[in-house]
Amino acid sequence: MLDRFIKIESVICKITKAICFISFFGVVAIVLLNVADVLSAKAFRPILGSFEITQRLLMCTVFTSFAYAQSTKKHINMTIIIARYPRPLRFAFFTITSLLAVFVAGALSYAGYFQAGVSRQMGTITDVLFIPLYPFFYVQAVGMAAFAIVLLFDSTMSFFAIFKKDFAEHIMADWSDT
Repeated sequence: MLDRFIKIESVICKITKAICFISFFGVVAIVLLNVADVLSAKAFRPILGSFEITQRLLMCTVFTSFAYAQSTKKHINMTIIIARYPRPLRFAFFTITSLLAVFVAGALSYAGYFQAGVSRQMGTITDVLFIPLYPFFYVQAVGMAAFAIVLLFDSTMSFFAIFKKDFAEHIMADWSDT
């Protein structure tokens, strides 16, 4: 059974990596834009709207990186206390906290989607370049939805770890304090 979950985990990791390319390109674009803006400001004049573009790119960069970080187990889990509990209790607590994280990520995804609709309906735009804001909220919603899916998958695995030692060992392999 664990083998099936590991295969699904591999597919999820590939999907989140594809979403994370938005983050990778965003970081590169932010760096290049800010370097060009500083050089341009020293030589001629600042690039018009560079701050607005940086803000929007940063929003996309942050929200699209969460799912990938979770799927590659780079997020910090505070397991120092529960690692000492017996396996069933340890993973019962871990599952509960993971499900709370799923709820929060899902709520943020919904909020991003809802905000995109409001922004689209109201026609909100940036102040200088008049860029519509709603596409950026959709990117946020997709990034957080992917994060919620990864968290839900991890929660399912931790639920099985309550009862199955092989699941527990697979999950704890990423814990630094055990």
